[in-house]
Amino acid sequence: MRAAYKFSSLAVSLLLITISGLPLETGWLVVSSANGTTGPLPEVVGFSENMLLSTDDSVYPHHVEVSMAISDNGTIFAGWKNAYTHNGIGVRVSVSKSVDEGATWTEPYDMPMFTSGVTGQSDPWMAWYGNSIYYAYLEYSIEGPDLSQITVARSDDYGVSWTPVTASHGGFFADKETMAISNDGTVYVIYSDTDDPTGLGECTLRLTRSTDGGSTFQEISEITESSRWHHGPYITLSNQGHVCIVWLWIEPESMEWGNLYLSRSLDQGETFEEWRLVNDDGNYSTAAPGKFTIPVIRLDNNDRVYVLWADGFEYGPHSFDVYLRYSDDYGETWSDRFRVNPTTEGNQWNPEMAIDSSGRLHIAYYDEQQEQYRPYYRTVNFTGVERNTPVFGDPIAIADTTTSSSFTRPGEYFSIQLDQDGIPHVAWSDGRNDEMDIYYAHGLAAESTELFPAEVVIALVGVFLLAVIVVLAYAKKR
Repeated sequence: MRAAYKFSSLAVSLLLITISGLPLETGWLVVSSANGTTGPLPEVVGFSENMLLSTDDSVYPHHVEVSMAISDNGTIFAGWKNAYTHNGIGVRVSVSKSVDEGATWTEPYDMPMFTSGVTGQSDPWMAWYGNSIYYAYLEYSIEGPDLSQITVARSDDYGVSWTPVTASHGGFFADKETMAISNDGTVYVIYSDTDDPTGLGECTLRLTRSTDGGSTFQEISEITESSRWHHGPYITLSNQGHVCIVWLWIEPESMEWGNLYLSRSLDQGETFEEWRLVNDDGNYSTAAPGKFTIPVIRLDNNDRVYVLWADGFEYGPHSFDVYLRYSDDYGETWSDRFRVNPTTEGNQWNPEMAIDSSGRLHIAYYDEQQEQYRPYYRTVNFTGVERNTPVFGDPIAIADTTTSSSFTRPGEYFSIQLDQDGIPHVAWSDGRNDEMDIYYAHGLAAESTELFPAEVVIALVGVFLLAVIVVLAYAKKR
């Protein structure tokens, strides 16, 4: 009987050791997240069939600049700018949504005008909080009362109806806003207040805030004094609710060279710390030829600051690349710059990124080769004890065709969002049909190939333990 017990114990131990080492599932990366937990994260190997969102060309033939937001129940919202020309001023902004993970989309419709007069609209930016979708866009007078403002419209019924309010109170032309919403529902909007809509004049960066869910907004701070040329601010929030912004400065004499600055507010945007230079290795951060690029700032679960942008650091003003660097002390010191695009030929610009719960970066950007461009996707994992070694995934084409470089302005806004499963959703401007349109695609994860599915393993364990019990019972009788 003692031998039977020894055999049973050894067999159980070997079974448990074997099960613990089994690759239960492949095609999914199991990693430690920033808070120490583990979980499966999808490995994207391609993108879905491209879906046209801007289906209405009856009035506006061109559609550029896109923003997205995903609600708590998985509804995907997309908004964009409509225009008469591919590189001209915005006339209206539209919205569409999907309730089936991007498989189908509603017919797009135009957002309401703030006044009874006719306004032009542009620069869409969307965010979800609580049970509401928020849509920020600039409005300016075409006919009727004089107007230039950032409007924020809120919908509490998933986009069926909207309530637009004035969200800015600057003295000139309100331009290039971005928006973020804190965990307590405070809505922050940062924008450029410029005396010249072309961006060549005096410009002040202003922050406006709503503490009542977007019903009213108050201007609370000026981050920069009026000067040439601070522009294109991007806002995000830390885990503690601190307001962090990055923006572009272009050298006013040549309008070719420039740089990036970062600042932070610890008191909900009332005051900001001293500006911190992002690029201490050279003044090159400016617009690619004919393509203005807004710098991007994100924070991971550990409040590491990542800044993403495009400039001509390596090859001068006629070849632009996408760069990334991080700071673990809110910009006091910075990592080296890391080039995101592996190909240095042509121009790469207009990046955007999202960060998943593990700290992995999901980056989308345009890549232009031989007078054709298309959006690409690439991931970055930082490994090592200090998380200072970047591991880049392979670049994956998002669009299934290219856009001619004769379309010089796909717009400053580009969108990538992660759903609750960590799948990236991307919307972009695309000129495949001889006009600029908005297209959408989502990431396709590697298929699960379960060599030993969990259900099978559990069943095997049960059968084995039953056999052990039978053996022990038999040995006891003897």
